Amino acid sequence: MTGEVGLGQQVLGGARSPEAQALAGSLDGLRVNRANVLQVRNALKAESDRLGDLMQVNGSMLHVGECGPDPVSGPAASQFNAKIQAMVAQCNSYVQALHDAADALEQTARTYGYNEEHIAASFDAFQRQTDAPGPR
Repeated sequence: MTGEVGLGQQVLGGARSPEAQALAGSLDGLRVNRANVLQVRNALKAESDRLGDLMQVNGSMLHVGECGPDPVSGPAASQFNAKIQAMVAQCNSYVQALHDAADALEQTARTYGYNEEHIAASFDAFQRQTDAPGPR
């Protein structure tokens, strides 16, 4: 055993939603070890936080109203809103899958000997680095 873990199935192996299963499949080739576990966790947590914030801020605007008093606008708006809500649920499920993966990696980091202070400091440094201006 090399001490490396296949991220997708290790972290999201019990995933039930299609979004979480897709995320698990896309992460399967990624190997996590003591040297990179915090970096990978930080990237997933930051993206989960970013997308979750966007969904929360914009959630109330994710609907359409009736275009007019005609007999088609009401049913059309209803059908559009049902589709929009299905997409919102899919996005929220993806955000939750990212969050769950980051949490699982935090637990993995603890098994590698990292404590709360290491984990918090690593995430703070990651955020400073990714918030820095300039080319990436």
